This record gives sequence, structure tokens and C-alpha cells, in this order.
Amino acid sequence: MSHRKLAYAIATMALLSVMLVLSTGTASAQSSIFTSQTPDFAQNVKSVLFPFNVYDRIVNPDVLQADSEWLKQHPDANFWIQGRADSRGDVVYNLALSYRRAQFIKQDLIKSGVNSSRIGFATGWGKLYPVCGSHDDACWQENRRADIVQPDHAL
Repeated sequence: MSHRKLAYAIATMALLSVMLVLSTGTASAQSSIFTSQTPDFAQNVKSVLFPFNVYDRIVNPDVLQADSEWLKQHPDANFWIQGRADSRGDVVYNLALSYRRAQFIKQDLIKSGVNSSRIGFATGWGKLYPVCGSHDDACWQENRRADIVQPDHAL
């Protein structure tokens, strides 16, 4: 696949993800029910961190294991997975890398026993929406992550 076709495919995927988030309001109706069912989601499900330029290995496997266990104990908790990248690198490359990170987490959760029907989507946002804006190793590490979030807390 040429670089141009890959860039087009990734841009289309990102646009479709945004459209999903902004679509019809059904997500907000579902999320109000969802929030009341699992009020401690954000306190128990944590971000998973990745090494630089890697999508198939994580820095904190104990966190992903704990996330998986919590999600299995709360079968009514539906969620989305959002892959992220640090600020370095090409926009298109970071979109693809962060998408692969989200897909890796999705597959790991499914393998551990979390029902795939509970995952609304797993996509990547590249270097959009960083949690840290500094240009140092600690900050870059915080931004190389995958977030498992409730639909009403996405982005």
C-alpha cells in the first residue's frame, strides 16, 4: 500500500471515529445509564503505557491485568479504547501507531475474558489530546498510552 493510500485510510478512520462520537445523541442517552451502573469506573480502570515507537508491548502489564479483572467483575460496564502517541513524529504515523495500540489492548482484553461486545470502539487519536505538554521523557511517556474510558468520558 502506498504512503498516500495509507494516509487516506488513516485519516478516514479518524474522521469516522469522530463522527461516531458526535453521532445522534444515543451515546449520551446510554452513557447516563452507564454512569449510574458503574460509578467507580474511572477510579479502577487506569491508562496503559507503551514504550517509544511500540504498539505490541506495554510498560505496565500489571495495570492492564487489573483493568481486565475489574472489567470482568463488572459485565455491565461498556467502554471505548483510545490509543495515544507522544508529540514526536509524523501526524499520520502517530495516528496509525495509536490505532494499533488501541487494537492491541482490545485483543488483550478479549483474550483475558472481557466480552468484545462491550467495546464500543478502539481507535487512535495520535498526538491529539495530550495529557502533558512538556518536551521531556516523563511527559512523552505519559502521552504514549491507551485509555479505557466510559463513553461519556471519551476524548
